[in-house]
Amino acid sequence: MAIYDANLQAAVDATSVAKSVGETDLGAYLRGQLAERDIETSDQAWLDLMVQRIGEDPNYMIESEPSDYERPEGTLPR
Repeated sequence: MAIYDANLQAAVDATSVAKSVGETDLGAYLRGQLAERDIETSDQAWLDLMVQRIGEDPNYMIESEPSDYERPEGTLPR
């Protein structure tokens, strides 16, 4: 079982909730949620994939991290 950063999952979850209440620009919303958690990424393919997966499954659990994502120290899997 892979382990991913809870802040990434929280951003995806918040975006899914936003979609359920009518948000249409999920890419921008997700980017905003990441920024609120001090996460920056230039991995547009990852962002697009997350938006696609949220559209397919509102309870989507992330299966990857952005290619340029660096976990904060202390959150690395053991």
